Amino acid sequence: MMSGTYFKQEVLRMTGGVLLFYVTYVILLLCSLLLMAAFTWSGSTLIAYASYQGISGIFMSVSGAVLLLLGILQAVFIALFLFSRHKTTVPYRTVVTEKEQPVLFDFIHKLVQQTKAPYPKKVYLVPDVNAVVFHSPGITGLFGEADKNLVIGLGMVNSLNISEFKMVLAHEFGHFSQRSMKLVLHVYTINKIIYNILYENKGWRNAIIWLSNKGLLAALLSRLFVLLAAGLHFLFRNMHELINQQYMRLSREMEFNADEVALSICGTETAISAMRRAEMSNACFQQLLQRATTWARQQRFIRNIYEAHSMLIKYHAKQHSTPLDHQQLPQYNDDQFGTTVRSQVQFRDRWASHPTQEEREQRYLEANIPGVTITQSAWTLFHDAETLQEHMSQQVYQVLTPEEKPEQWAPAEEFIREIEAFHEQYAFPAPYNNYYDDRPFSDIPPGRLEPFSEEEQTLYTLSTLYAGEHRQRIRHYFRDMQDAATLQAIISGEIQVTQFTYGNVQYRSHEALKILDKLQQQIGRNGDWLQEHDLLALRYHYTFALRHALEAATNLQEQYKRILSHQNRAAALNEIAGMIMESIPIFYSDNNIPPAKADYRIQILRQEAEELQQLLQDLLFQHHISDQWEPDLQQKVAHFIQYQYPYLLAHPPLPEELEAMHDISAAVSDHYNNSILLMKKDFLYRCLDFSELSVAH
Repeated sequence: MMSGTYFKQEVLRMTGGVLLFYVTYVILLLCSLLLMAAFTWSGSTLIAYASYQGISGIFMSVSGAVLLLLGILQAVFIALFLFSRHKTTVPYRTVVTEKEQPVLFDFIHKLVQQTKAPYPKKVYLVPDVNAVVFHSPGITGLFGEADKNLVIGLGMVNSLNISEFKMVLAHEFGHFSQRSMKLVLHVYTINKIIYNILYENKGWRNAIIWLSNKGLLAALLSRLFVLLAAGLHFLFRNMHELINQQYMRLSREMEFNADEVALSICGTETAISAMRRAEMSNACFQQLLQRATTWARQQRFIRNIYEAHSMLIKYHAKQHSTPLDHQQLPQYNDDQFGTTVRSQVQFRDRWASHPTQEEREQRYLEANIPGVTITQSAWTLFHDAETLQEHMSQQVYQVLTPEEKPEQWAPAEEFIREIEAFHEQYAFPAPYNNYYDDRPFSDIPPGRLEPFSEEEQTLYTLSTLYAGEHRQRIRHYFRDMQDAATLQAIISGEIQVTQFTYGNVQYRSHEALKILDKLQQQIGRNGDWLQEHDLLALRYHYTFALRHALEAATNLQEQYKRILSHQNRAAALNEIAGMIMESIPIFYSDNNIPPAKADYRIQILRQEAEELQQLLQDLLFQHHISDQWEPDLQQKVAHFIQYQYPYLLAHPPLPEELEAMHDISAAVSDHYNNSILLMKKDFLYRCLDFSELSVAH
């Protein structure tokens, strides 16, 4: 575990950053007041003196009045700039009381005693897969003893047993016992102040606009205030970065310390299980919310979202062969949880407020603390759980789609059936063992598609060509390409780190180029292997097709070529959508871009628009693809092809037309990629007709 000395050092650094902000804030106010006092005194003195100077005193009086006005205006400007009330609302946070939930509060009371933490002032319920603690905001909390509150996400309750739920809450109460939580409240307050200054506060902007319309002198004065605002923005942006870098380091250590508290009570096995279940449950919950939003716009609503959430968790467990316990909760072991290939390039993200899942699990294992597991669902702690779930489900809809009012309810089973049907629609045949999943087909060089020799026919079968180790090698290949991009970003300075690890070995940032060279050689070898192995697999099916008929083999080859052609078009479409997305913030950020850069970007947009029009023209006439588009998308595409957008000629481009261009390219790209998946699926089923499986039958 991290030493207490290191933690104290982080607390001291954070305290220094917080004090620096407050001191800077007060100094700005004092300077403004002193400047106003100086200008007021100077202006008043000039006006008083001018009364004895005859005609020349008129000019002195005007100068004094200008000084008085400047003093007042700069004070008003600083006040408008620094002070802004922006009310933060939490859309579906519901207070729950001990009278309503006696068993839950008894559970919390006992856990508070175990963790030696203060009792929460209020307990809130939210729909998410989450649990947090927070201090009540306000001046009293900043400089006195703030109320401490607990937030429980019902999505979390929906995915844990009682022991795991206890682990999650004990972790949060571990935060309650940390004196450094006071710093968190200060950082939250500071971030809110800075965010309001930089983005929300429009009072000073409106004042400058008003002033700039009051004559030439006022316009010049407003320009000075704009320059002052730019300087203050620069100051607060840098202060925000400094404070939050310090806070992120402290936050990670606070998470580790809170883990120690919970781990000592619940044990290693419960800690690991709780974290894995929560992570997978959250992924399911986010998928559920996306689908529920789509359903709501179709006037289809689920009365109990948490019933659908549980079904979705079980469905994903079934998809990945994850066993369920007697409470129907997934039991994730190392193999089932580690289905993705982890990047070999690791570095500490200076903006990460929490440790990684791997870091936390490693600490749990090192502690090796035994514990007792209560396998009952955490819902047993809640009174009238079903009513609570339905009430929270209605609140979710009020936030997701406030314009839609539930009129008819669809059963949760229907939701799961639709997801299952969607997956089955695009799933490739099982004999391929995921070999072709989530990647493009390889190009086949001309003249290389030849039937197997007699020796090759004895060497290769479906099971050897599509063995599990091949899929793992493919995953490593694409993982390596992502790692190469990360290393390139470190070399270029896009990712600013002083050191990183590769393959669990630590390197300095200047060594990234050496690692990248070796990695690119490995990527080249695996890329060559993949292309050769894809060719080998295609030749296998081509050989069986030739046995059937020459026409069958020719058709199989032509079908593969058509898929490659569609892949290339889809890649071009994805690139266009990405290029347009990059252009939108360039043209419509607050910063003025140089004319040369704007002209260059507009020229690129013209080229992209012309390519997009040509691609859409081709796809529109391929009815097996375009007929799958919604009518609204078909109309948008037809309109885009016929209409020459003004941004192709005008400077600068209009934002709504750039957004329309991006929406069309992104929507068509999504549909097109799904169409290609169906083409591949049809091709792969066709290939099974030309294999030893067909011979066996």
